[in-house]
Amino acid sequence: MACTPAIAETVDGALIRVIDGDTVELAGERIRLIEPDAPEISKPRCNTELAKGLLASGRLRQLLKGAVRIERSGRTDRYRRTLASLVSLEGNVADILIREGLAIPYKPGLEAYQQRAAHWCPG
Repeated sequence: MACTPAIAETVDGALIRVIDGDTVELAGERIRLIEPDAPEISKPRCNTELAKGLLASGRLRQLLKGAVRIERSGRTDRYRRTLASLVSLEGNVADILIREGLAIPYKPGLEAYQQRAAHWCPG
């Protein structure tokens, strides 16, 4: 059985502002991609994470050219960002970022947070 998103719309990607590799803004609405966790650029844990975060946000900007389908889940995260999937002309944006090594699958919890920190800032 297919899961239907709570709210979906297609917009011009030029209207979407990239905040970082997994967060965007559209008309004042902050949207957090559900599937990926990209390296931080606003509060990076190391210089490597910052560099990878800049690459991820740059790639996200490239992916959001043209028509973008926003599939809202109907939920928000603890920062009140809308949780959604983005689908561009190239496909599911999260899948592309993960496949290209610019993000990893998101998992909640302290242990997962520590694993993400170790992934982006090895050694």
